[in-house]
Amino acid sequence: MGRARPRGAAGGGERVPLLPQVPPGPGAPLGTSGAPLGTSGAPLGPRSRPQGPGSRQRPHPVGVRRAPSAFSRCVRHLAFLWNLLFLLLGLLVLAMGVWGLLAKGSEAGMSSDPMLVLVLVGLSASTVSMTGCLGALRSSRCLLRCFVGAVLGLAGLEVLAAVLVLAARHRLRDELRDLLLLCLLRYPDEPDLRLLVDELQQGLRCCGLGSYRDWESNP
Repeated sequence: MGRARPRGAAGGGERVPLLPQVPPGPGAPLGTSGAPLGTSGAPLGPRSRPQGPGSRQRPHPVGVRRAPSAFSRCVRHLAFLWNLLFLLLGLLVLAMGVWGLLAKGSEAGMSSDPMLVLVLVGLSASTVSMTGCLGALRSSRCLLRCFVGAVLGLAGLEVLAAVLVLAARHRLRDELRDLLLLCLLRYPDEPDLRLLVDELQQGLRCCGLGSYRDWESNP
């Protein structure tokens, strides 16, 4: 009789059943580095290590913006309405300046026309206010930064102008007196000066600069 072939020998015969792959638990063998070993004997990586029920981390959504709070929405709407009001006022001043330039119908001396000041002021106020409106409406950081920079620049210019006026107030008073006397001399020839002088005298209820005798210098 031949010898019985042992199980698991090479060749035909019964196959050796594979070991069941059981995930490493608390009693799993550890490697030299202290990491649990897998079925192949290699240490498990950080992603394949067993984690407890409280150690699972939720994935952070990418590109999802938080909804604005009620306070931020209220501030944004107030900023939009405030800038819209200044935008309308700037457009009104701009329209008055353009109407004053067109009503004269002459381009002579336009560079020294007082209506040109209204046009520049109205255009500047409209541009800055429109930037603030669009920035508040669209929540654009770039437009809001431009708006804040423009407002701070205008505030700085106003403070500088106030300091210069206070420093040279005596000289400005004398120059203003000479300028008003010159306005009285040009009263019949300049329609803008005539309108300005009439409004000042009616509003202040006065006649002339010092008294009614100032009009005697007007031929």
